[in-house]
Amino acid sequence: MRNVLRGLRQVWGTPRIKQKLWDKEFAEGRWDFIENTANDIVYLFIEKYSRNGSILDLGCGAGNTGCELNDSAYREYTGVDISDVALEKARLRSEACQRGRINRYAQSDISTYIPDREYEVILFRESIYYIPRSHIKNTLERYSRYLKDGGVLIVRLHDAKVADDLLKLIGSSFKILEDHRSYPSGPVVVILRPEATA
Repeated sequence: MRNVLRGLRQVWGTPRIKQKLWDKEFAEGRWDFIENTANDIVYLFIEKYSRNGSILDLGCGAGNTGCELNDSAYREYTGVDISDVALEKARLRSEACQRGRINRYAQSDISTYIPDREYEVILFRESIYYIPRSHIKNTLERYSRYLKDGGVLIVRLHDAKVADDLLKLIGSSFKILEDHRSYPSGPVVVILRPEATA
């Protein structure tokens, strides 16, 4: 019951409630087990589509992507997370891996964040789970306005059923460029482009 209530707060809570919850969990080390994802399949797709450009990582947590991605794959990285505790970890990691000049971070709820530039890649790395299902299509459409010409949205999930539901939700609004599934159980990476620009 406690996890159900926690999940509801993470999806439907006010930004302040969400921030307090995530700050507490990051401070207590609840997410330490995912701070090393250097071999994640998603990096191959980010490198392919970033074209040595800019990346927006929505729900960046402790900064895995900005520190583990091959540094020649991008010239500018922006990580957004609601947790100040996670962002401080991300900043420290970026300094430690000598990427403090090209990695920047912003504290915000990804459901309301407004980018200040356009990107080659906008990444939802497991963070799509924390957007209310009824808002996912609108959220993807809103963020797609901040893609450069030829840019893509990359959604990385750990659940193939959720990926199938996502693809049904978005309907014909997006062209699916790639749908990579690690069988029998493993991550799913979906590459999307708004249909109007596909």
